[in-house]
Amino acid sequence: MSNSRRKNWKVSALSASMILASAAAGYTGVSALSDSADPQVDTTTSTTEQDGAFPGGRGGRGGRGGHDHLQGMDTTPPEVELAPAQSSVEATQSTEKAAGAEFYDGQYYGDPVYAGRWGTMQVVAVIEDGELVDVLIADYPRSTYESDIITRNALPTLISEAVEAQDADVDFVSRATDSSRAFVQSLDSALLDAAIGMDL
Repeated sequence: MSNSRRKNWKVSALSASMILASAAAGYTGVSALSDSADPQVDTTTSTTEQDGAFPGGRGGRGGRGGHDHLQGMDTTPPEVELAPAQSSVEATQSTEKAAGAEFYDGQYYGDPVYAGRWGTMQVVAVIEDGELVDVLIADYPRSTYESDIITRNALPTLISEAVEAQDADVDFVSRATDSSRAFVQSLDSALLDAAIGMDL
């Protein structure tokens, strides 16, 4: 091998070694950063269930860590008695509306609404004498222990405010933003059906 070729080969080998070393150092740095990064800091969303993720955990599964993010929250909220699946009940079709009422009587299933990575929310609007008297839950976000606890804590407030307001225009519950948003969207669709007297 000539001297010039040997020199070019050494320069190429050295360059390749430096690239590999830089890549390895970069990977180690990124890995160290991701291990120490706080998964709760997310400026792109205001999800509260995200606050419920375990430190270092991934969506839908708890990671390592404790339940500090549930501090001050009832960790044994009432169980949610689920309404029957929409496919197993006969759809409501009402033809008479109480005088001056906005809604037809019956039980109206809202659309199932995806609440981020936490699960699906589907509510049932219960209308009696033209008024919203209750909101039943057909499904709710519970893909993790935290999302289950957070949503079960939020549901009584969401339901009572909806009944009081007689519509889906309720405030989101702190620390349950995704569940609140899904609740509002599902209830809004149920009340649209109740306004025409047909569970579509």
